[in-house]
Amino acid sequence: VQITCTMFTIALTVSVLGSNCLNGPCYPGNEYCGQPFGPTAPQFHLMDQHGCGENDPNGPVFDPVHGVIHHFYQIHLAATPGHGPDYGHFVSKDFVHWAPLPVAIWNGLDSSVWPPKVTKYDNEAIFTGSATVVPGAAPDGKSPGIVNIYPGLCNKNDWAQCTSGTLLAMAVAADYATDELLTNWSKPAFNPIVESTQRDPSSAWQTSAGEWRLRTYDSMVYGAASSADFLNGRFYTIGKSSSFRTCECPSFYPLPAPSPGFEAAYEQAAAHGALPTHVHKTSCSGDWWQLGTYNDPAPKVLGVFNTTPGWEDLWNQRKIDQGHFYASKDNLYPTKDGGSRRINWGWATVPPASTQTLPREITFNAAARVMQQYPIDELKALRGAAASSKLSVSVGPNPVALGLASGVTKMSEVVAVFSLPKTATTFGIQIGKPSAPTPPSSGKTVGLRMNGTDVPGGDYNVTHYPPIHQDASVCEAACDADPKCKAWTWVERGQPKWHDCCLKSDVPCPNPNPTCTSGAKVVTTVNCGPSPPSASLACTVEYTPPANASVQVYTVPVHCGSLTDSLSLLSSETSVEIRAYSDMTFAEVYFGQGRVAMTATIGLDDSSDISLTATGEVTVAQVDAYPINSIWVTPDSVRAQPRIYNATA
Repeated sequence: VQITCTMFTIALTVSVLGSNCLNGPCYPGNEYCGQPFGPTAPQFHLMDQHGCGENDPNGPVFDPVHGVIHHFYQIHLAATPGHGPDYGHFVSKDFVHWAPLPVAIWNGLDSSVWPPKVTKYDNEAIFTGSATVVPGAAPDGKSPGIVNIYPGLCNKNDWAQCTSGTLLAMAVAADYATDELLTNWSKPAFNPIVESTQRDPSSAWQTSAGEWRLRTYDSMVYGAASSADFLNGRFYTIGKSSSFRTCECPSFYPLPAPSPGFEAAYEQAAAHGALPTHVHKTSCSGDWWQLGTYNDPAPKVLGVFNTTPGWEDLWNQRKIDQGHFYASKDNLYPTKDGGSRRINWGWATVPPASTQTLPREITFNAAARVMQQYPIDELKALRGAAASSKLSVSVGPNPVALGLASGVTKMSEVVAVFSLPKTATTFGIQIGKPSAPTPPSSGKTVGLRMNGTDVPGGDYNVTHYPPIHQDASVCEAACDADPKCKAWTWVERGQPKWHDCCLKSDVPCPNPNPTCTSGAKVVTTVNCGPSPPSASLACTVEYTPPANASVQVYTVPVHCGSLTDSLSLLSSETSVEIRAYSDMTFAEVYFGQGRVAMTATIGLDDSSDISLTATGEVTVAQVDAYPINSIWVTPDSVRAQPRIYNATA
């Protein structure tokens, strides 16, 4: 199925209205779209194990009751009469070993009872939601526990109050006290908690007055007066915030901890009250961070999020990952020493049917004036014995191959620390086959109006139309009238046929979809990416020493294949690290301890290797490469594992 307009999308072969699984229509207990993707698919990233496609992470969260890490995601299946997606579910106790579980939240059904109870208010789909740890949600009625809030898609035939096609609903653990993996999720009788909304509720945050708040795609803010009201579904509308831009998969949270090694600059600024207070993350043609200052508003009064004096440059939207990364979700997680950290997960839009990215710890580098995202330290436990380890390697115009054994590169990690040269030089790593040619790009034409076609992604505005509006011309006209609009999609949803008009700030690649009509304002040929993925990926730093010796921070271009970003460096730094995880069909690459991250596709096989490259003379102070093991275990293995983390501080 094509999940359109709500998310950046890829095509998957699932039927549109009520999908078919291996043993007939998809339903609790029959939820395998096909055989799992097998040994040529990514092995150490969270990837659906039901043979289904996947997209956005939903409600990643740590359970303080049982010490289990839960990761929900959009799984591409649906029970009749819906079109999906629903909530898939992975669990772990250590971030290293993961088990797949049955579908957690079904469209139109409460699967915590048997036979499943019909829930007409969300029978079309369960879109991207969020999890919040709320005091009183635990089995004892006092301690913190997990609550999922999700957007249910409805249709007016089955739910009379369905005026926008979407509502907010809640799901809670059905057997919280006795089921440590929280396999079963129930929908409280008071659902829905807010009628006639838009999609993509954020995780909730709590004000100093004790009021809980969350925001949705359309910048609307909703609240609950207390934790007790939250747990009983008593939410109200606060209003539409002009501070929060309209975008998918939003998140709003306090400024994270300082980046390791740069605590002094952070603490000095914090002592003077000069730091930004909050981060606003959104997904619009990519994922973006924006840093600013947020006032603590009175109950039922909209807060104001604005620039921070002295940090105005951080108010500008900064792309989180220039590559195959979208719809990221974050939450607070514990550290082993009892502290807390914020971890972000993205949707990696990679072959064969997407994965979740590695968990990335988010920190703020006040000295370099950037957010950093870096694979969490626990992932080192996935390493096998070093496949290569070298010190003081001289690299010049001829690449230096690490000479990894057959098959190692396909599931590997490499960490290379380059000493910064005195003259302009491009240096980095090459994953794959050095002589591999880049496959030709696939160009597709987007016409003025294309029936049965979706151009997914790039939405900056979505307007809902009731059944009286049946013609895509109204959407085409809206795009023509808006100078910002480059393309549009008219999406048919539910019965009777409601529609969404999605206006787009760019012209995405077209895909066939019988429920969509799309077009571009001007006939446009778009590059739809390499096919198949290149067998080689060069990730490099295009380094030039700063012309002004007194400058404290300067930037240099960095590249992975066709992806480009700018890396901030301090004048006092003498080296830069490149760290890359390769997993069968793609690589996650981190420059400068995660000041820049890129997710790039690549076709790897047993003969693939990793090389060090440079256009001039460069010294690699240290380079280590490791084989990486698979993450998959059974649910019983997770149950048998001792608890590692306590509740966050």
